[in-house]
This record gives sequence, C-alpha cells and structure tokens, in this order.
Amino acid sequence: MSEEINNVILDVLAKHTQIDREKVNLETRLNSIGVDSLMMVEIIFDLEERFDISIPDPEFVGQQNKQFETVADVVRVVKDLIEQQTAS
Repeated sequence: MSEEINNVILDVLAKHTQIDREKVNLETRLNSIGVDSLMMVEIIFDLEERFDISIPDPEFVGQQNKQFETVADVVRVVKDLIEQQTAS
C-alpha cells in the first residue's frame, strides 16, 4: 500500500506540473517543478478525492514552503491522514 500511495502522489504531481513522471521522485523540491500556491490547492483537492481524506487545515496551502517543501513531505502528510482515518 505504501508504494501505491507514493506512486499515486507522484502521478498527481506529474499531471499537475506537466512534467514527465520519471523526473519526479520523493526528493524533488516542489518549487523546482513549478508548484505554486494555486497549483498546491489543486493538488490537495486531487489528493483528497483520490484517497478519500480531508486535509484539515486550510492554512496548509498558504504555508506551503513550511509544510510541503518536497514530494516526501506530501507523501508523509497523506500517509499520516490515511493512517488516522483507518485507525478510527
């Protein structure tokens, strides 16, 4: 499941940034692939829909540079939310 989550997130990021999937990995810095705050909102909506989760803090997006610097940051948050959801 963990690898599947990684792949879905990488696919979503590649789709929104229009960058070849092979050029995006967990260490990729979001600002280096053109992710700005508006694009981050779209990415978050897409991830919420695909994983049936809710990212609870709308300030998340405004503080993208603090919360989401790399793809690994996005993966960590999504995995944490999925774990919280399955635990309840």
